[in-house]
Amino acid sequence: MGMTTLAKGEVFQRYGVELTRFATSLVGPADAQDVVSDALVAAMWSDGWGQVENQRAYLYRTVVSQARMNHRSATRRRSQERRAASVLTAASPNGEVDVWDALGRLNVTERSVVFLIYWEDLPEDATAQRLGVSERTVRRRLSRARHKLGRLLDE
Repeated sequence: MGMTTLAKGEVFQRYGVELTRFATSLVGPADAQDVVSDALVAAMWSDGWGQVENQRAYLYRTVVSQARMNHRSATRRRSQERRAASVLTAASPNGEVDVWDALGRLNVTERSVVFLIYWEDLPEDATAQRLGVSERTVRRRLSRARHKLGRLLDE
């Protein structure tokens, strides 16, 4: 069973249920199917898939890798949400400040930089590369966004 080489179309039919059960034990039922889907796509469309001798074992390792990435992503997201909540609480102990409204008042380019730097936790150079602009442009947009947010949140 473990050494069978299947065509891409047969892989999910053969291993999908057991991989989903395995993923459920790693990430819980809410994320298991997404982890398995991501793992199958990553594995089967990788350059080395045609040379894999034990597809089942390879898929299990890929599910573990995807589960790790899922966990890191969720941890980063929770951390960013806690930081944003602490900023909100520090800026307005009585809860009157509407941060989402303030972010919505930024223009799209400023919002994109704020999102990538603060929510995606990307450094300025990676943000510049992702947006296809210079690091100087990223710094300028971030500076403008911070200035506008400071002004809006102080109102």
